[in-house]
Parts: sequence; C-alpha cells; structure tokens
Amino acid sequence: MSYKFTTEELEELLIDYNKVALENLDLPSEVYIWDETLRDGEQSPTVYLTLEEKIHLAKLMDEIGVKLIAVGFPAVSESEKKIVKTIVNEDCKNATILGIARPKEEDINACIDADLSEIVVFMPISPIFRKTLKQTPEEQLEKINSSILYAKDNGLKVNWVSEDGTRCDFPHLKNVFQTAIKAGAERIVLGDTVGILTPQSTNYLINRIKREVLKPLGKEIPMGIHTHNDFGLAVANTVTGVFEGCKYPHTCINGYGERAGNAALEEVATILERMGINTGINLKRLPELSEICEKYFCKPLSQYKPIVGDYAFSHESGLHIAAILAHPLTYEPINPQMVGRRRKFYLGKFSGSQSILHALKNKIEVLDLDIPEDIIKKIVSEVKKKHEETSKEELRKSFKKIKQELKKITKGVGDKEFFEIVNKYAQPYVSDEFKPKKKQNNNNNNSG
Repeated sequence: MSYKFTTEELEELLIDYNKVALENLDLPSEVYIWDETLRDGEQSPTVYLTLEEKIHLAKLMDEIGVKLIAVGFPAVSESEKKIVKTIVNEDCKNATILGIARPKEEDINACIDADLSEIVVFMPISPIFRKTLKQTPEEQLEKINSSILYAKDNGLKVNWVSEDGTRCDFPHLKNVFQTAIKAGAERIVLGDTVGILTPQSTNYLINRIKREVLKPLGKEIPMGIHTHNDFGLAVANTVTGVFEGCKYPHTCINGYGERAGNAALEEVATILERMGINTGINLKRLPELSEICEKYFCKPLSQYKPIVGDYAFSHESGLHIAAILAHPLTYEPINPQMVGRRRKFYLGKFSGSQSILHALKNKIEVLDLDIPEDIIKKIVSEVKKKHEETSKEELRKSFKKIKQELKKITKGVGDKEFFEIVNKYAQPYVSDEFKPKKKQNNNNNNSG
C-alpha cells in the first residue's frame, strides 16, 4: 500500500524529543534481559506453574533471546529443588539459568544440589527490614561477605541483589554493594522492592551508585535494576535505569508479579529497541510468548495492554483511520509488524466515511468501487446506528459474567476460611482463656 508521506518527509514531520533529550547521554549499545517470570512472576497471587509449563516458558525465552532466566528458589522445598534442577538440565542454548539464595550456606548448598552454575544471593537491607530481621548493619555485611565467598569457593558465579535497596540509607547501601563486589559478586542489582521510585529518583540513585561505589573500583562491574509496578512506573524506572547504565534490566512476561506486578518484558524490550539499544530479543515472537504465558498463569490481560493487548494497534475513530490510511505513523508510534502484530480497524459509532470505504475495499474485497457519496453516507449512518443500538443491558450482563468468572480463577483464602483451617488443627494448643465459651444450658428443671 502506498502512503501519502515518503520516508524523507517523515523525518521532517515527526519530531523526536527522545533523541533530543538523550543525545548527550552515553547510552549502552546493548543490554541483557534478565527475566524473573518463573520466580518473581510465579509469586503473583493464586498462580502456580507446572514443571512442564516452566520448562516450556524457559525454552521459549531462551529461543527469543532472554540472557538470564531466574527459575526458582531451591532451598524452599525438595520439590522446588527438583524443578530447578530439571530446568537446568534442559540444556538451554542461549540463556543462563539462575536460582536464588539467601546469604546462608544451606541455601547455597541447595543451589549446588540443583546443578546450578550461577546463582543470585539476595537480602533485604533497608532499616525497616534490618529492624524486622533483628540484624545490625555489621551483621548483614558479614553474612553477605561469608556467603558470597562460600559460593565462590564452591565454583558458583554470584550475582548480588540489594532487596529494598531503594529505601535503604545510602551509607549502608554503599557498604553492601562494596562488600558484595569485594567478596566476588560479578554483577550487582538495585531492587525497588515496593515500587516507590520515579524516573527522577531512579536517575539520582543509579548515578550516585556509579559515582560513589563503582567508579572508585577502577573496573567495570555490571549493574542491574529490579522494579515493581505499585505506582505504574516499573517500566519507566527500568528504562531510566538502562539509560543511566544498567545493562541487566529485570523483567516479567506480561508484567506479572507480586501485588501490581513487575516491569513487562515486552514493553521494556520494545522501548529499548526503539531507542536503538540492542536487547537481543526477537520482538516478532513477543505475542506468542505473551499468549502462552497468559494461558499458563490464568491471568487475563487487559485489552489495552501495551504491545500485546488486543487494542494496542486498533482504531475506530473515523479521523484516526483516515489519518492512518495517509500514513500509519500519524496514530501509531511503531509499525505493528515490528512486534509481530497487525493493525485492526473497528467499525462503530466513531467510524467515518473513509473507514467504511476502506472496510468495503479490504473486508469485502471489492476493489474498484465507485460508490456515490449519498450511498456512502447511508452506509456510515447504518453502521453507527447498529453500534448504538447494541443493548447496554446485554453488555452489562456479559461484563458481570466475566467479572464473576475472573473471581473464580483468582480466588484466594479469606480470613474466615483461614481461621477455620487454623482452628481445625490448632485447637488443642490454644489456651483455655482464648477458647470459645460453651453455651450454658438454660433448661432449668423446677421440681417441688
């Protein structure tokens, strides 16, 4: 299809402030996607994955270019250890398989038993967690140092993650990173565990870490960033982190994860590629990966989900469609084919003559039409009328059914159910003063 504007004209007609804003930044030429779907993503409420599902997703991610795949926490249970071990031995061709561990020898031993060659050691380091865990800063530094040394002595490659690092006092955050690096950590990761960063604070923290922790070392230590989406900023903060030098952005497919989720793989990769940063990801296969993961998680995506949502490249407005027919970049930021998608036109209340005519040509495949203007107006009127006559009551009924079905697949254990289960097993151990009082027998026998 020929469009109204040439490539040369588009260069003049589309002003790109991203290029203007970033032209003085030393952007990385490439990054390495570190995906947490099978670990952090599986912690989405009510989600659990079978071994077969985990293997399938790991292999798909390996095929499309994910470089690091965190698959589980071997120390949690024997079954989790077996799952991690099975995935490790599936022989992924491109990606490195990671398991996670607390700074404890038993956790690291579980990783060794799972045949891992590379692990992630993590610990929450903010003041609130130090108080909760009853640990002093000095005790934390000792645990970090000894655990990483132990892992290294056992032949493991180690990554360090500062959990809740974005709420940590900077002197301790600095000491933690320095201790981890000195002990042998080959990468460090800043964890925004409750999603409180903004792009501005991300910029500030990453630059301060580079300036006060990494620069004095005189050698390059790669840095990663792990963000949560509690305020809808996970992708923005991750991308900002990359712009400031983080080469290992953490992601989850479809943005799954605890609470409001994590930075979405498909969004992070597409934005970075659009900015000229090589992610190694085959963007055309993102819809396939997204759809399979959605099915396994049983977590339906919003139709408005960027990149992979049903409506991401869809148009109904007559003005929009007319402009799209002149050139797609009028109302689309990228060509949908870049991410394996196709554009859709919807006919309805907001459709205009151009979109109706386009539908006639493309959907009915009647190519050489010479339809009188008054006939086109009648067709437009009829289409709009049909849309507006759709019963709102019927739509509400369907909506209610969908919401009810969603509740079934996302049902958790409520307080009442929880305490009924506790009461069932714990009753013998409850002190008499806390047991429910037996009702007194009010049947008084008055015999004279």
